[in-house]
Amino acid sequence: MSPEQAREILLLYRPGTADAEDPEIIEAMAVARRDPDLARWFERHLAFQSAMRSGFRQIEVPDQFKLELLAGRKIIRPVVWRQRPAWLAAAAAVVLVLGLAALWLKPAVPDRFANFQEMMVSKAENVAYAMDWTTNDMRALRQALAGRGAPADYEVPNGLARLQLTGGAALTWRANPVSMVCFDRGDKQMVFLFVMKRAALKDPPPAKPLIGRIDALTTVSWTTGDRTYLLAGPQEADFLQKYL
Repeated sequence: MSPEQAREILLLYRPGTADAEDPEIIEAMAVARRDPDLARWFERHLAFQSAMRSGFRQIEVPDQFKLELLAGRKIIRPVVWRQRPAWLAAAAAVVLVLGLAALWLKPAVPDRFANFQEMMVSKAENVAYAMDWTTNDMRALRQALAGRGAPADYEVPNGLARLQLTGGAALTWRANPVSMVCFDRGDKQMVFLFVMKRAALKDPPPAKPLIGRIDALTTVSWTTGDRTYLLAGPQEADFLQKYL
């Protein structure tokens, strides 16, 4: 498969869906790992998809519309909502699409921590693309990451260190190296640790861990010294206490 063919296939890829299991998608991602230009393009594509998803989540559906759908009634005449006229909602949708299109055309990925977090979670949701090495030897993984210019002096929290190491990858974000370290939770579920330099972010998280959620994954983020950390894994009630 050529890089051009891979690009056409990856253009249809949507993170967090069954696309990741498609044989053609998997093959195209393998091509992207070997082609730096294609890899950078794919990063921008993932950023665009994440921005689209976040943007549409912010569009509120009027309560009256929800009631109409739930009631299952046939709407004969237009319904006018006092709080949000139809023309205003349409205009907002146009502005949103234009704004996201502008993001797609930008050559660089946005540099806020939220953008970094969205993209790394997208990669975690597609382990087939993200994994570069499969190993249970942390020392070997650190050496491999260092060989690719990715952070290798990261600290693994005590709770996370109790899990089985399965491998990792050397990623990039805005041309900055990122280390991804993968752990097996023990029930065919993975927990991921991402590490990058603090200076690459305009708004790195504080030293005190912050817990959040993106899609089906729980996230914890913090900064120690000149390193920023992002931990992501399946939802658990005691996620923070268990892995940190």
